[in-house]
Amino acid sequence: MNLPKLTKQQQQMLAAGVVGLGGLGFVYVKFFWIPTSARITAAEAVISDLTKKIATAKATAARKPKLLEELGMLNEAALEAEKRLPKTKSFPDILVTVQALAKNSDVLLRSLSPMAQRGQTYYTELPYGVGVSGSYHSIGKFLASLALEERIYNVANVSYTAPDEKGTVTVTFILTSYQYKG
Repeated sequence: MNLPKLTKQQQQMLAAGVVGLGGLGFVYVKFFWIPTSARITAAEAVISDLTKKIATAKATAARKPKLLEELGMLNEAALEAEKRLPKTKSFPDILVTVQALAKNSDVLLRSLSPMAQRGQTYYTELPYGVGVSGSYHSIGKFLASLALEERIYNVANVSYTAPDEKGTVTVTFILTSYQYKG
């Protein structure tokens, strides 16, 4: 190919056009392309983060009914546990319970006296000295009914006398109840 020779003025115009086009390209890239690209990248990052948060929220929302059901079961278990391990000492409640169990078992409750409390990590032990009298069978029935109570009781240091002529035995023991420290 044979290109025509350009005049000096044409060469200058061509050079000015190339420099102008290069300058225009530089201005376009510097002031439009790079800032717009940065804004697009930042917007994509925000959209990606929000998409992840929405997915997490949807997954949590889908688990909500199950979590509410578990919460209900845990609340019921907590109420049940509090019946077995109350937060209050409530000596009158213990006295009424022991008297009722003694009466139902045909046992005579002779004494029930509080002793020194012993603190543990999560609960307090509330010991009571107990004295009862009755037949072997009725005392066994009484001790078994204590073990079956909703509230937790422990019987320790059981001592008994020989039966008298009527078959009555006197038994003393330490009845321990527990109080939750919660």
